[in-house]
Parts: sequence; structure tokens; C-alpha cells
Amino acid sequence: MARRALVIVILTRRQCVLGLLLVLTIIVLATGSFAFLPVMGTNPLAGKVIAVDPGHGGIDGGSSHGNLREKSITLYLSQVLARELQSQGATVVLTRESDTDLFDGISVEREIAISKEEYLQDRQAGRKTHPLDRAVAQGTRIPPPYRLGLRTRLIIASQHQADVFLSIHTNKYRSSSARGSATLYQTHSPASKRLALAIQAHLGTLLPGRAQPDVIPDDFFLLRRSPIPTVIIEVGFISNARDREFMLSPKGAEAIAKAITKGLKDYFGNGLRQKLSLLLSSLPNPVLGTNGPQGLHADNRSQLFDLFHALHHDV
Repeated sequence: MARRALVIVILTRRQCVLGLLLVLTIIVLATGSFAFLPVMGTNPLAGKVIAVDPGHGGIDGGSSHGNLREKSITLYLSQVLARELQSQGATVVLTRESDTDLFDGISVEREIAISKEEYLQDRQAGRKTHPLDRAVAQGTRIPPPYRLGLRTRLIIASQHQADVFLSIHTNKYRSSSARGSATLYQTHSPASKRLALAIQAHLGTLLPGRAQPDVIPDDFFLLRRSPIPTVIIEVGFISNARDREFMLSPKGAEAIAKAITKGLKDYFGNGLRQKLSLLLSSLPNPVLGTNGPQGLHADNRSQLFDLFHALHHDV
């Protein structure tokens, strides 16, 4: 009796997914059946952990207009945003849920130790260091209370393994006519810039009026020290009556939350599924002849190759 050899083929996750995509793509190209694409477009927020940071709090009121403080607006907007994100399947971590400044969340000694470690990492990597970071690390300046509060917010996000960090703020200008939203991103992070662009694409149409640019690189503490994609969202101007009324109204707050959520969906969806949908939907239809499917044309084979080349880094 001839022996039958048992061959075990071990496939990597990449090979399995690309193989499946190859089969599905050929089916789509051969039959024109694009109906399965919406099924593939599952909720990109499902399973994501979003850190939402209501700016300021406690003795740090932020900017103001009369008796209205920025800290109150940011907490209100963050709570509405948290509910919207949760309804879309995301896990939300609020850095504060009450009027607290978080200044006592970390000791001065621990902040100095962390700053020293970050300073050494910056020097080893050849990165330019912020003057305050350098002063704290070298012991020539005691960390100010607000820095302790900001560090605490980053630690909270880290403890919950957040995927992204959104710090919610309002703007202010001496002229009450200034209005509109803006999103600040980490200068060293392409992912942070992509996140800012995705959010501002929706928020900017909801709260227009700001002179360009409305997507801005910056090096505020939260931006330069957060290890995950982080943005600071200046939702609107507390000094502008229209922006202020919109942010404080339930309808406006809901619209803001939905706009930011749409931006997050675009950001997290900008991977394998989105590329597949966009590239397949852009293919011409000569593959479907008048007498039914006619197989893959040369142009389709070329685009099929481009599709898998584009997907390569997302699998």
C-alpha cells in the first residue's frame, strides 16, 4: 500500500486574508457583483477605545465669557460625544466626569522622573526638546500644577489602552466676530494629522467661518507627549455669540458629536475595507459584456494588481 504523505501547510494571517480577497475580487470582477461591499463595511468604531478629554476643569477654568467658563462647555460636549461614540460601538474613556482639574493625579516627583526619561529619549533620537520639558528634566524648574493635570490625562488614556486621544476645547479671540472650529495635531505624527483632517472635514462644515488653515500642527504638552494619535479640537469660539449658542444647545451639541464621530469613522475606516471598496468601485465595467461575464480583461488584471499592492500594508 502506498503511503500517503500528510502535508501541513501553515499560512500566515496575511496570506489567508489576501487569498480570500483575491477570490472575492475575482468574483466581483467576473460577475459585477458589488452587493457584498456594504456587508464588508462593518462599523469601524466597534471595539475601538476612544479617550475623550474635557479640557480644563477645577480651578483651571480655561477661557471665559462673562460667567461662562470653557471647562463647563468642554465637559458638556464631551459627555454628549461619549454617548454618541458608545452608541456606535466604541468604548469611551472620559479623563474627567466632573469639575476637577486632575492636578493631584500624579506627584511632582513622578512627573520629574517621567520628564527625565522623555528628555533622554529625545536626545538619543536627536529630537528638539521643548524648553519646559528640558527645565523640568534638569531640575531647574518645578513642574507647574497644570502639567501634572495634563500628564494625568495621558496616563488615564494609557491605562485604558486608548486607540486615539481627543482633547475638547473652545477658542477665544478679542474680536467677537471670530468664529469656527479648528483641530490641532501632533507635528511628528502622520496618523495624528490624518485624524485631524478626518474630524475637521465634518466639523468644519458644521462650524464654518474660521480663516484657513483649520487643521494646524502644534506642540502643546498633550500633543508632544502623547504616544498615541492625539488631537486638540477647538470646537468653536466662546467669544462668538453664534458659536457659543450652538455649542450650548442640545441640538448643536448633538450635531458636534455626530460630526466628530463621522470623522473618527473615516479615520478608522481608512484601511483595508475602505481601499477595497474604493478601488473596486472605481473599476470600469468592460468585464460585463452584453452576453454576460467575459472574464478578466488586461486592464482589470492591472487594476487587480494595484488593488492588492494597495492592500499589502493594511493586512
